[in-house]
Amino acid sequence: MRIIFGETKLAQVLRDILALTRLNFNACLFGDGLPVTLNIGEILTAIPEVSGKPLPFVTIFELNTTRGWMGQSIQLERAAGMATNYQDKIERVATETLDVFGTIASSAESQLGQAYSTGPASLASVNTFTSGEAVKSLGDIDGAQRRSLEVLAREPAIARVVAQQADGRSAIYYICRETPAASPGGDKRLAGRNSPAGRLASLDVGDEYELRTPKGIQVLEIVEKALLHPLRRDGQWDSRNSVLEGETYGPVTVVSMRDILALQVAQDDDVSLLDSILADDEKASIVIEGIRRSVITKMGLRDQPILDRYQDEIFRLPLNSQLLIIGPPGTGKTTTLIRRLGQKLEREFLDEDERRLADGSRFENGPEHRNSWLMFTPTDLLKQYLKEAFARENIAAPDQKIATWSRFRLELARNRFRILRASTGGGPFVLKDIELFLQPGVLDSQTDWYEDFSRWQVDDFWGELDAAADLLRKSPATETSRLGTRLATTVAGARSIAFARAILGVTDASAEVDRLLEGVKQQTDGAIRRSLVLQVNRNRSFLDEFVVFLDSLIAADEDPDDLDGDEEEEVQAPRTRSAAAAAAYTRNLRSQARARFARRMLGKTSRAGRIAEWIADRTLPEADLRQIGESLQIQTALRKFANPVRRYLNGVPARYRRFRRARQADGVWYTQDPIPVGDVGPLEVDVMLLCTLRAVSELIGDRTIRRTIDEPVYSTLKESQELFRNQIMVDEATDFSPIQLACMGALGSPMIESFFACGDFNQRITTWGSRSTDDMRWAFPHIDIRPIQVTYRHSRQLSHLATEIVRLCSGETVEVVLPKNVDNDGVPPVLGTGLSQRDEIVAWLADRIIEIERFTRPLPSVAILVNDEAEVGPLADELQIALSGQNLNVVACYKGQFAGQENDIRVFDVEHIKGLEFEAVFFVGIDSLAVLRPELFDKYLYVGATRAATYLGLTCQGNELPDKIEPLRAEFASNW
Repeated sequence: MRIIFGETKLAQVLRDILALTRLNFNACLFGDGLPVTLNIGEILTAIPEVSGKPLPFVTIFELNTTRGWMGQSIQLERAAGMATNYQDKIERVATETLDVFGTIASSAESQLGQAYSTGPASLASVNTFTSGEAVKSLGDIDGAQRRSLEVLAREPAIARVVAQQADGRSAIYYICRETPAASPGGDKRLAGRNSPAGRLASLDVGDEYELRTPKGIQVLEIVEKALLHPLRRDGQWDSRNSVLEGETYGPVTVVSMRDILALQVAQDDDVSLLDSILADDEKASIVIEGIRRSVITKMGLRDQPILDRYQDEIFRLPLNSQLLIIGPPGTGKTTTLIRRLGQKLEREFLDEDERRLADGSRFENGPEHRNSWLMFTPTDLLKQYLKEAFARENIAAPDQKIATWSRFRLELARNRFRILRASTGGGPFVLKDIELFLQPGVLDSQTDWYEDFSRWQVDDFWGELDAAADLLRKSPATETSRLGTRLATTVAGARSIAFARAILGVTDASAEVDRLLEGVKQQTDGAIRRSLVLQVNRNRSFLDEFVVFLDSLIAADEDPDDLDGDEEEEVQAPRTRSAAAAAAYTRNLRSQARARFARRMLGKTSRAGRIAEWIADRTLPEADLRQIGESLQIQTALRKFANPVRRYLNGVPARYRRFRRARQADGVWYTQDPIPVGDVGPLEVDVMLLCTLRAVSELIGDRTIRRTIDEPVYSTLKESQELFRNQIMVDEATDFSPIQLACMGALGSPMIESFFACGDFNQRITTWGSRSTDDMRWAFPHIDIRPIQVTYRHSRQLSHLATEIVRLCSGETVEVVLPKNVDNDGVPPVLGTGLSQRDEIVAWLADRIIEIERFTRPLPSVAILVNDEAEVGPLADELQIALSGQNLNVVACYKGQFAGQENDIRVFDVEHIKGLEFEAVFFVGIDSLAVLRPELFDKYLYVGATRAATYLGLTCQGNELPDKIEPLRAEFASNW
């Protein structure tokens, strides 16, 4: 049998034949210096350079089967026809698709023109005091529906999938970015991409999928697929750069469905041979074999409306999953993260178990599930970048929901927990921007440092309670002694049970503790107040004189030993100067009483000692002071049990200060330089926050505590409930320390424990960032770590360069796969050496940018990376002058700010480029960077190089590349 093909690529033809016949044939190939007789399978695997060439014709012999000759002949002829003539199919798909676009868009526009269907008027009755939440919910529904309709009106569908059912019938699914509001009818069905049917668009032709429907599970086989990019031109719908694939053709890229249909109409007329040839040629330029790579024309996260099959599987995991996606740059990790969030925010896409979790996790006055999420990102620039991506996905993302950890840390430590000092009081510490007090090796063993403190402070907490219970047990008062014995038994078993259970055991006695405390406190407060009244009666100017003296002590040091007894008392700040003086007198007499009972003296230079010296004999008699001191000691012991939750949480900073002092004396963790008692570094704050947040999470996660959360003993805990969110997301997770990641995870609802993160260990550009999966598993012992390897950003040349950078600098191997059927060829990176002066650098950059614009018009997105913030402005200014003749604009992005318009050339400090992507990237002074940042040079180089999709340029001040990458010199050209 002989079959003749026109000009076509042999490889695709043979694949189609094999797919249809499921037989292997020998083939005799003619053309380009052939014939060659080979087995088809050998052609496809052994000599792709032959099988990929256009050949004039092919003769196929059936040698390995003797059955079904006529049937096989028919199938082979069908395969030949389909392989060479699928234009009709493309035109039918285009016609149908554009018609469906019009139907969906018209329906959406019609509904947008109607009045709202919900709102307060839809309620049977509205009480403005009690119906606020219901009215807000209806308003939210209207807002969400309107946004969905607006998206459908401008982007009707993003994929078309033909699926064959078990009964042999086919159904055509149009997948929409948003939930569709109408059906085009017939065998066509609409589905939102977040729905179960939306997964069809992520699978490959030939895959089977079990679709859950109200009538049961339906098994579908995908026989045809098209990825669509709708565009309305002059009132008519089009789909640009659509990718079509069927069982017997493709994938092919259709540049314009509207243009391919216009050509078909022209060819149907009576045309000349010349017109026909020209039309065929134009049609060939519209329908391109394989998948066309997109060009990055602006700074922003690439829009990937349909995920690949692996990404899609990941983002549909259950709500209560903990997952880290790792993979090289350009694999769509962040896009998957955003899609995951969008899918889990909508109740309609949650299954019954997920809805039950979402409903059961909401606290009183807490946000509803749709608004119960937080995403963390390393930099403000990336935060703005992500907000644009969220807006494209129709997800409201205010600053309260996307945060950098540095900002969020400050909010927690200053305004939520008593760690950092505030103008109204707060904690004992002042935050310093850098780690001044840690030994260099601490960054390599952060988790050991945290574990040491965590154990120490827990032991210290229970040790204090143990000592307090022992003191109460020894009290001569029978009731106090009996309570002390009971508390001592509870505390003794606390270390062997869960923290929440142990705290519950202590709080069970809180009512009795409060009653006893109130009784003894009234006695001591009464005695001290009587002394103050006596002094005022003797001298009406006593308080005024005391105020003057106190004003002179503003700069005096406080003695920490004088604060122990009052640290748990909630005292309202005095409103007048006289009231403040009265409070100071009362406080000082307590300090004197404790000192007398403990048989010690107040420090003469301390604030308390100087006040006592001024009061002199205007105090209580010695015997009374001793008696009050003993009572205050009992009160202090009782107060430790009055509110153990608040005491534990608020006491973390004080315990950390004692821990730091003790470990510094041991020569462990901290430098031997003097540490100001009130100063603290960012990572130290993280350690304290993690202890606090884990305790809060464990306590709120206890069902008994949740049921009794309104009791006064849990007031501090109840205030912290509003911190928790149903979903916690982290972008560029490896830039965060394991302690920071654990803090973020602790903010997740303890009833759901949802945590989703993405990152790449090779892209870590912080000295404290997470370095391995061991760090991640320390923070989340049960986390699922899933790699993805298909990179959609880079050309073949830049992908190879990136893997070589990692191999040479770290000895590791990066597993990278380029997408199949995509033309991934680009251009080699370029290198400019001996460029030590700014004018030389600017001239070289200008030449390269002009070259890029000649290749890719209009000029795609371009980033220039410098080694220091001080270089951003001067380089941008000089490059602007150099490119003024080309009317190009250069923008200085100070401190990584999101500046400029789409086609502007941006200049950044290299520190700020994490997570961004551009078509072209230039490093200025790569050899200087190696000297300035030797510990992170390879990371910066890898991250910066992988920001580029096609064009990468490096400059050196000298003539040599840094030693680590000198072996890569052969990979670079001098220009394009």
